[in-house]
Amino acid sequence: MLKKTAHVRNYHKWIKDFSVANAKYLTSLKCLNIPAILSLARVHAYMPMCFFSTAVGLDVTNTPERLKFLLTIGLANTFALVATFIFNNIVDVSDDLHALSPKNTIALGKVSKGTGYLAAALASALSIYLSVITSVTVFVIILSINIIGFLYSWKRVRLKTMPFWDVFSNSVIGGLMFLSSAWSSDIIFEYHLWLICLIFFLGTGASLIVHQLFDYQNDIAAHIKTTVVTLGKRKSCWVVGTIFFLMGCLLANECRSGVFSLTLILSFCIVAICLILFRIILFPKQTAHISGRIVPWAINLGAGIAIFIWFVTGE
Repeated sequence: MLKKTAHVRNYHKWIKDFSVANAKYLTSLKCLNIPAILSLARVHAYMPMCFFSTAVGLDVTNTPERLKFLLTIGLANTFALVATFIFNNIVDVSDDLHALSPKNTIALGKVSKGTGYLAAALASALSIYLSVITSVTVFVIILSINIIGFLYSWKRVRLKTMPFWDVFSNSVIGGLMFLSSAWSSDIIFEYHLWLICLIFFLGTGASLIVHQLFDYQNDIAAHIKTTVVTLGKRKSCWVVGTIFFLMGCLLANECRSGVFSLTLILSFCIVAICLILFRIILFPKQTAHISGRIVPWAINLGAGIAIFIWFVTGE
């Protein structure tokens, strides 16, 4: 009878241990939720622009095998930013826990920190691998994007908490994404390449300032000192307006000189602007509320359609 009771106890203990182990296994599977990891990486926010900058670089240098380079360099740029965004969310998890940010799935408990580190390391490794099989120049640029992205969030440096450096570091990444494809043809010291690189540099900086304008009140409440908080709303708006004016002048000059393809820029601008105007016309009273969401989608849709038209027409 005693032996039978001991066997029953051992059996119940084995069932309990198995249940605990199975629960841990299921939790790890939950942490490997692909949609949650993609949400953490925010791929939808920048992937089209990664390929758009790549397409522009290939277009202005007339690089052969466009599809091959578009995929390899475009994915290298994308994976480098995936690593940057995931690492940024890992570092920000303590702040996002209080805000319950829906963008940070680690703070919401859908992805573990370990899974986040693994995904960031894997994305960084893939970006470097794709750059290595392309060329040494592309490898140096992609490695630089990874390093800047790391320093942007790393607590010992934390460029994102330094006014002006936050915008500058993002702008440099925008310029480097263009150069990663433009320099793949070993054309480096071409005057027009630097001007187009400046356009991407300015455009990336302006987009971050606009994003910070939307988060202005939240950043002040959280005591986060961004470039916009330092400058103030009015000065920041003037800066954005000046940047867009300079970009327009540079684009007009490049199109006039025949270096920059009108197919890319016109298709991008027409689609993005029309989508924004269409949404404003439909919902005029909600313009301020929805503009923060519709502008990124408009830019990405414009980038995607521009790439498609460029590839199909062969220009």
